[in-house]
Amino acid sequence: MATTDSSPARLRALRAYSDDPNPTRAVAELSERLEATQASCVLLFCSGHYDLAALGPAIEKGFRVPVAACTGAGQIGAGGFERGGITGVSLSSSDLGMRSLLLSPLSLCQSQAVGIAREQAHRAAATPGTRSFGILMVDGLSHWEEYVASALYEALGNVPVVGGSAPPSPNHPHPAVYHGGKFARGAAVLALFETRELAFETFVTQHFVPSQTKLVITLADPDRRLVYEINGEPAARAYAHALGIDRAQLGPQDFACHPLLLDMGDQLLPRAIRAHHLDHSLSMACAVEEGLVVSIAKNTDPLAALERSFSEVERRVPTPAACLVFDSLFRRIELEAHGLDRQVGELLARKGAVGFSSYGEQLGPLHVNHTLTGLALGGATARTTP
Repeated sequence: MATTDSSPARLRALRAYSDDPNPTRAVAELSERLEATQASCVLLFCSGHYDLAALGPAIEKGFRVPVAACTGAGQIGAGGFERGGITGVSLSSSDLGMRSLLLSPLSLCQSQAVGIAREQAHRAAATPGTRSFGILMVDGLSHWEEYVASALYEALGNVPVVGGSAPPSPNHPHPAVYHGGKFARGAAVLALFETRELAFETFVTQHFVPSQTKLVITLADPDRRLVYEINGEPAARAYAHALGIDRAQLGPQDFACHPLLLDMGDQLLPRAIRAHHLDHSLSMACAVEEGLVVSIAKNTDPLAALERSFSEVERRVPTPAACLVFDSLFRRIELEAHGLDRQVGELLARKGAVGFSSYGEQLGPLHVNHTLTGLALGGATARTTP
């Protein structure tokens, strides 16, 4: 298994992957490959197949530096797209610090965000010139992502935050985030970073444009993320009709390749469909309100869109040491359906990307779908060693 080393003057990033099914051995392997004893912090993205009651203490024992982690249904690392195992990245610099902060229960996220902001203000006053950014990981079945992202944005102000929602996996339907030796459900973890001189920049990419097929959400329950009617008809039937297929034929590939698209004028926001139900309702991956006018999204070249996005962010952060990315699980399904997953995975690997396939993505105050959000950090020439 390869370990990728990016060594700028002020930041060193190591990526590693272990598919050992034993939690203790997997953590030990990662700790060695990530050279964790010399790291400033570590981020881990773990398969939900592990026994989390054993994995949590193993992480706490195996890493003596701050760690933020979550479960997922697929990871992104030096080998491109991975399934199973644990992908990790260590970041090492005298100019980088990280604190892992738990938000739980999420019903109190607003007051918790205010507390985090208050402490952050004290730290900033004590160390003038320090800049901060955040990486957010949220339980993807909590339905609290919009509230968490908004609360942190309102409280932290100019601190950029990106992240992803931890998805369920086939054999582990309960996503979880890691903090302090334990994995928690119905919670979020904010990895809050501080630096004086390291360059960083958030970015987002998606590859859909509006089609001519317009739809109106006429009955919905935003809190439960359910759409009951579109154009005054049962939602699943109206959506299938817009695709030109029978409702009984609807499946994950249809949802992944044809999300709903909200045109906000200055940005296009895909709204992913997770499933359809016997009552003809559609489960969405984020809140969708009544009265919204959306279109059936029309896809463009996802590889070209991703290359453009990396080119743009690299103009602001030349040759990043690491790119922390949160790539929609729906994008991955679409890429696999079109046979593009290997090419996109190779591009992500070349760009030093590490992260996971998410159930929704966070960018500032927004919870979005069917995107890749990320943060480019530092500047280096990447090299890979066996």
